[in-house]
Amino acid sequence: MTGRERRRLNPYKGFFKVLERRLDILVSRFLYPHLLGVWNPYSSLLARRFSLAEISISPASWPRDAARLRVLLLSDIHTGIFLKPEVLSEIVGSLMELQPDVVAVAGDIVTGRPSDLDGSLPALAPLSRAPLGAWYCHGNHDYFGGAPGEIRERLRSVGITTLRNESVVLAHGNGRFILGGIDDRILGTPDWDRLVSQDGPPHLLLAHHPDFFYEAEARGVALTLSGHTHGGQIRFPNGPPLVRQSQFCLDEGAYAYKSSLLIVSRGLGSVGLPWRYGADPEAVLIEIIAPK
Repeated sequence: MTGRERRRLNPYKGFFKVLERRLDILVSRFLYPHLLGVWNPYSSLLARRFSLAEISISPASWPRDAARLRVLLLSDIHTGIFLKPEVLSEIVGSLMELQPDVVAVAGDIVTGRPSDLDGSLPALAPLSRAPLGAWYCHGNHDYFGGAPGEIRERLRSVGITTLRNESVVLAHGNGRFILGGIDDRILGTPDWDRLVSQDGPPHLLLAHHPDFFYEAEARGVALTLSGHTHGGQIRFPNGPPLVRQSQFCLDEGAYAYKSSLLIVSRGLGSVGLPWRYGADPEAVLIEIIAPK
């Protein structure tokens, strides 16, 4: 990326965008819960179209004494109306057979309320078996229900730790790296000063919104992992995403700017419509190799 890519319409502001967000919150909180267990149209599509993307990278500022690291990136699971726990359980089980060293879940684990998680916690529990643990950062949907703390508690009960403007130092092989997570860009309270002051800039950052990328690069973050965009959720062949969530055109895939890298997953779940087209659900397995 050049750092100058911009969309003409700001996806965060404007009358129609604010109206869309408020409608999304109302529907997710007050309508969808009444349809739980009655309407799960997305689960059959997920079972058929889910795929695993794989990438091997060597971030320039990654610790040189760190052993190879296998990171499983999941995002936008959106437990609740569209997702049957048994389908999620099968996918998680198959992904953990890949034996990742660490699991990163980049936000939006619910559709509208913390209670969306209740039936899916057993399906998510195997993620915590990764040797370096399973880690989470908040997304915008995690704030729709007004109780992100309840989401953190539910995830903690199955061994998944939330990083909210926090970082941890993880030992791996003969080296170590810093893993951080920043709060949601839209509805959260991101605090870069708090995040960076703890252990220094994270080598690996969980940031639900990919538009954190340039701020992360400016602070020396080697690799940022994001979701949020769903890859547009619906895309016509060779066309742009219909729903454009990134102001900087960071819709899906891998990006480089100066010495920093970004990986944006299309995510696992669906919102708004129980459907995806041209932007199928995915997880990403990332192999990180220290630079020579």
